[in-house]
Amino acid sequence: MVRRLFQWFAVASLAALAHAAPAAYAVPLTTLTSGGTLTCGDKYFNAFTYLATGNMPTTSGVNVVCITDNGNHGIRVQGGFGDLPGGGPSDALLTYTVSVVGTSQLISDAHITGNPEVVPHVGGAGAVAVSDTWSEFPGATISIYKINPPGFTHASDAILFPHPVPALHAQKDIFAFAENGLAYLSFIDQTYSQTSVPEPGTLGLLGIGLLGLAGYSRRRLRQH
Repeated sequence: MVRRLFQWFAVASLAALAHAAPAAYAVPLTTLTSGGTLTCGDKYFNAFTYLATGNMPTTSGVNVVCITDNGNHGIRVQGGFGDLPGGGPSDALLTYTVSVVGTSQLISDAHITGNPEVVPHVGGAGAVAVSDTWSEFPGATISIYKINPPGFTHASDAILFPHPVPALHAQKDIFAFAENGLAYLSFIDQTYSQTSVPEPGTLGLLGIGLLGLAGYSRRRLRQH
C-alpha cells in the first residue's frame, strides 16, 4: 500500500514538473519530430527525432521553446523526464540539427544547464543524467547529473569545439534510475555560442600583409 501511494505521488510530481514552466510560446515535440522546425535568433533547429523507454514522457509530453542566455541562442526542452521506483532504468534520446542562419558567424561552443534531482525514499538510491554529443566531434561531450547517494550534483557544463562549424548534429541522452525513490528533471537548457568569421576580402588583405612582411624580412637578412 505504501509503495502504491509513493508511486502515485511520484507520478503526480512528474506531471506537476512537466507543466511548471510556461509554454505559451513552446512548440510540442510531436510537431518537431513530424518535420517541424524552430528558429531561435540566428540558430535554426530541425530534423528532430525522439525515442523513450521506461517512465520517460512521450513526444506529446515534451515542449521545446527558444531561449537566450548571455546573447547565445538555443532551446529549452521541458517535460517530466524521470524514473519511478521498481523495474529498470528509464532513458530518452533526443537528436536534432542546429545551424546558423542570417549571419556569417559559426558555432564555436555549447552550453547545457538543467535541474537534475533525486529524492530517496526509505534509504533508496537513484541517479539522473543528461549527456550531449555531436557527430562532427567524436569524443566531445558535456553532461549534467545528480547521483544520490553520495549526493554528487553537476547542474551545468560547457565545451569549446576544436574549430567553429556552420552546423551540428546533436544527440542528447537523458537517463534516470530510481532504486526506491524518484529521479527526475523537468527542463534542459541548451545554448550555442557563435564566433565571427573573417570575410574573404579581410583574409586576402591579411595574406598580402603577411607576404609583404615576409619579403621585408628577407631583404633585411640579405643586407646583413
